[in-house]
Amino acid sequence: MTRTAPLPLEKLPHAPGRLPILGDLASVDRVRPTQHELALSRSLGPIFGRKILSSHVIVVAGAALATEACDETYWARCLAGPGEVLRGIVPTGLFTAKSRDPLWGKAHRILSPGFTQASMRTYHQAMTTVADDLEAAWDHAPGGRIDVHASMTAATLEVIARAGFGKPFGLLGAAPAQAVEAQWFVDALARILRWASDQTNDLPVVGAIRTRLQAPRMRRDIGAARAYVQGLITERRASGRTDAEDLLGLMLTSLDPETGEALPDNNIADQVLTFLVAGHETTAALLEAALYYLAADPVLQQRLRAGIEARGGWGYDEVAGMRDIRNLLHEVLRLHPPVPGLFRVAREDRVLGGYRIPKGHAVFLLSLAAQRDPLVWGEDADRFDPDRFEATRRRSYPDAWFKPFGSGPRACIGMAFALHEATLLLARILHSYFLALPVGAAARDVGGGLRLYERGSLRPEPFELIARRR
Repeated sequence: MTRTAPLPLEKLPHAPGRLPILGDLASVDRVRPTQHELALSRSLGPIFGRKILSSHVIVVAGAALATEACDETYWARCLAGPGEVLRGIVPTGLFTAKSRDPLWGKAHRILSPGFTQASMRTYHQAMTTVADDLEAAWDHAPGGRIDVHASMTAATLEVIARAGFGKPFGLLGAAPAQAVEAQWFVDALARILRWASDQTNDLPVVGAIRTRLQAPRMRRDIGAARAYVQGLITERRASGRTDAEDLLGLMLTSLDPETGEALPDNNIADQVLTFLVAGHETTAALLEAALYYLAADPVLQQRLRAGIEARGGWGYDEVAGMRDIRNLLHEVLRLHPPVPGLFRVAREDRVLGGYRIPKGHAVFLLSLAAQRDPLVWGEDADRFDPDRFEATRRRSYPDAWFKPFGSGPRACIGMAFALHEATLLLARILHSYFLALPVGAAARDVGGGLRLYERGSLRPEPFELIARRR
């Protein structure tokens, strides 16, 4: 049997209209780059190239190839794109630190106990107070019209602040004086995320000019955000609390079991800022997309309510057992992963999809495409169907690639936290309200899916829903 020699990267399929020197500049979509790559994958196949000037990105869109590139023996995690820009802001955070940085291992070992089931039971109480305040805020919304983006941003930040740091931000109306400072912090985070995304997707020359013009504002925002986080740490130290009931307590009081050392304050600040930025942004995006699908489907709402009421309570075990809502969340994560892809780097020369990948070269696994691959998810892979994740049906997709929280040892440490938080908030909302989209809102759908914007994460464009008390 004759073995075909691997092809060089120059032979990768690419978008039509590639130009000498400029490459694929004419086909760039800087507003919705990963959604554009999803569209390209439909014609270019499971692996293709994107070339802008001297930058050459290998995009992996097929589930089988993405699975292959997640093999830790031959491939490693690589931080690039907006994540690499964020590393300049929080260089030693759990998400942004390099794997070989000793501080990453130290922080991971100290924080891991904070995500056990025992810890989750403690956080559940704080999450419940957020659900209470969210309902109170929705009850006072004029005409029941809910700004979903603002509401989920506030709720997810409150969950992290209360469960992770023992300090309400007041964003849901409980502490208006406190909320002013916190809201400024929230706005600064949004600008920083947008800036990080623009840094990656901007056009040459124009992008450099834009970056220079924005630099003074970004320095102020970054400085103010770090000062706010340092204030949280200073306030906790001054309180005299020595318990480790939450994530901040763990970082301030625990020693690394391997080295016997504590985390330095600058690393604690990086971790707090990482949890606030990454933790709220991705979970808010998940909740917003889930609420859109629910508001558009009264039958699905009623079915989920029946499951909620069958659980018979709001304790940790009851919420953890709400499988129908968890299936809904997984289907939203499959179709609209808040982190639309991840970079992997070859540990040695590899062949992927018939192409030679040199050692040290990175590939971009486009989750947005690989999690919709019809070869493993079926011909209706683009259709929203939460029942895919029922235990019996899930076994029908043995080769499916589903990595919304990353892969390997650098996968998101907060996965269980985010899913429990989202399950509780959605269940409380469904139990208390009938949801509907305003008249004409269905026009937001494009090609059967949500309209999404990108700022490092993939998040629904702001929309409203109508919430009517049951």
